[in-house]
Amino acid sequence: MSDYLIAERYAQALGEVIEDDGALDAVAADLDALSAEFSDHHDLHACLLSPAIDADVRKRVLDGVLDKMEARPEVRGLVHELLSRRRIALLPLVATAFGEVADERQGRVTARVKTALPMTSAQEAELRASLSAYTGKEVRLQSEVDPELLSGVVAYVGGEVIDDSLRTRLTNLKNALVLGELA
Repeated sequence: MSDYLIAERYAQALGEVIEDDGALDAVAADLDALSAEFSDHHDLHACLLSPAIDADVRKRVLDGVLDKMEARPEVRGLVHELLSRRRIALLPLVATAFGEVADERQGRVTARVKTALPMTSAQEAELRASLSAYTGKEVRLQSEVDPELLSGVVAYVGGEVIDDSLRTRLTNLKNALVLGELA
């Protein structure tokens, strides 16, 4: 089974434990913060993954980080489970998957958007409204500039790619012309 599928199962199980939809974002924020600590600090990462370090020591180190973060009890339970089952390396994937679980329960979707130039606030609002109408959900944008794009936008929304880049428009035009000549 792939790591992401395992991470999704942990995320879904955590989502089932949390009854209050209002707490979902706080839990997601805790998971994201802990995931960032885990990924950014080599010593923490190495300590929690090392079989050479006693399990009780790894647990105390993790508790110290969780205490400093003032992590919610649900997050504590999940990461202790990951640590005890030697799956703590999946923490970043679990955090990502839980973000998706929280978004789904709250009727949101995250759209990763690539543009040739940075968007203005008005352009972002217009794109967000268009994608919201398309998906029927509240849309959160994660935008990035891709100098490879000459013009237009490419959006990745819930496993779907919406490509309105100049390159794609030109390719579609070329294909239409070729097919038109052959017909």
